Amino acid sequence: MTTTLNLIPVGKAGSIQQINAEHTVKERLESLGLISGVKITVVRKSPLGSIRIYRCLNTLVALRNDIAKMILVEVPDDQK
Repeated sequence: MTTTLNLIPVGKAGSIQQINAEHTVKERLESLGLISGVKITVVRKSPLGSIRIYRCLNTLVALRNDIAKMILVEVPDDQK
């Protein structure tokens, strides 16, 4: 199942498929390790839910939901 990164529940993981952002944002995300084909896991969310923490390439990355909406992720069906 393909979805956006902001919709994956805490504790679940998926594989990054595509980043639909302008060039500078995409370049910055790729420099943080968010590259197509890489596994990404949702670690936790902030109390208000507007920022979430992700583990990607053994690094923790905090992203706002508006940025996470730009990242398409393939989630295995057994993780629904």
